[in-house]
Amino acid sequence: MNLNYKSATAMCSKINDQPRQDFAYRQLENNLVYISESIIRELKSGNCEIKFWNDASDIGEAVGLSVDLEKSFVEMIVEINCPNSYLVRLWSKGSSPSEEDKKCWYNKEGSCPGHLVWECCNTDLIGEEEMEADHFDTGLQKLVAKYIGTIKKAYLSAGSVSPEIKSLL
Repeated sequence: MNLNYKSATAMCSKINDQPRQDFAYRQLENNLVYISESIIRELKSGNCEIKFWNDASDIGEAVGLSVDLEKSFVEMIVEINCPNSYLVRLWSKGSSPSEEDKKCWYNKEGSCPGHLVWECCNTDLIGEEEMEADHFDTGLQKLVAKYIGTIKKAYLSAGSVSPEIKSLL
C-alpha cells in the first residue's frame, strides 16, 4: 500500500488525536469539568467574582483565573515556556487556613482564602537544571488551558461586567 505525504500526515494526526485514557488525565479532566460547570453556573446566576489575567515576560507567558465563590476560591494557572507548568487549586472558605496553607498562598494582595483542599500541579520542586520536556505533561497543561478558555468564553458570552467597571459605576 502506497501512502503519499498528505495521507500519512492525516493518519499520524488521527493517532495523536486519540483521547487519552490514563488515570491522571481522566481524573483531572473529570475534576475540571465539574469545577468549570460549577463556576459557569454561579457566573450565570451572578453569585461569583471572577478575575482573568495574562502575563507575558521575557521568560514566558502565563494565563490564569481566580474565582471567588460562596464556599470556595478556585485558582487555575498555566505557564507557557519556562517553566512549562500548570496549577489548579480549590480552597475551602469553611476552614481557616493552616500555616502550611498560608505558605502556599502566592497572592500577596489579600489574605489566604481558606484551607487548601485540592491541588493539581506539575511545579513540585523541580530545579531549573531538571526542566526538560519529559518532566512536564503538556497534555495536562493543555487540558487546564482548555478549561480556562471554556470559563473565559462563558464569562464573555454571559455579558458579565468586570469588577473594575462595577466599582466605578
